[in-house]
Amino acid sequence: MHLRSNFNMFKHPLVNLWFFLGFSISLLITVTYIGWSAHGVLLLLISGLNRKLIPKILPRLKPFIFYFPVMLIFYTGFSMMLTDNPIQIIISEGIFGFLKLTLMVFTMMIFIESTPSQDIVNLARSIWVKINRPWLLIENLFLFLSMTLRFYPTFQANWNAIRNSYRMLGLESDLSNVRLLKIAVEEMPGLLIYQLRRSDDVANAMKLRGYGKQIPRGVTYPIPFNGNHLIQIIIISSIYFTVHYYATF
Repeated sequence: MHLRSNFNMFKHPLVNLWFFLGFSISLLITVTYIGWSAHGVLLLLISGLNRKLIPKILPRLKPFIFYFPVMLIFYTGFSMMLTDNPIQIIISEGIFGFLKLTLMVFTMMIFIESTPSQDIVNLARSIWVKINRPWLLIENLFLFLSMTLRFYPTFQANWNAIRNSYRMLGLESDLSNVRLLKIAVEEMPGLLIYQLRRSDDVANAMKLRGYGKQIPRGVTYPIPFNGNHLIQIIIISSIYFTVHYYATF
């Protein structure tokens, strides 16, 4: 299993997901200064504990910052046409909305980098095995997620190899964005067909090994979920509720 050098807020992936997702939702509905302050302190704590991931995350936020003026212009224009609010209030709401969106994306990127995606799928399958319902549709959904997580890194590596080949030949520096888009249009179908053929081979192999005859399927490395994890989820929810209950201004 691939290990990442990071600090998980919680060891259990479901509790970790609940914490980060709850933080993002809580940040989204925060409208008071006390609420902003509490979330800001918690975000600084999260960033400090996961400081090794920050250099990987910050470059991914550049598109949000780059397109912010365009989004603000559209938001201001539509708000002026549809509402009677002064332009100062419209711009202020747009800026605060942008800050909320950026911080939410930043927070969820920390979760994505700190928690392997496969752990979430294994956790969902582990819980589904305990429910013990013979629903083939759910099994197919789990299979789809597992196959996507397996083949997407290969697809990304192949695309990066093509980009690197242009870079090594010294061609990419002379290419415009339109030309890069044309190269992507020319290369993507071949990469997708290659991945589809690989997935078809894997699907045939799974059918030969009896896929669909035993539902639900067992999990090789199940992730347990017990009362302690439920208590952690309740405590996290209580903390977010308390912040919003007492943050009145």
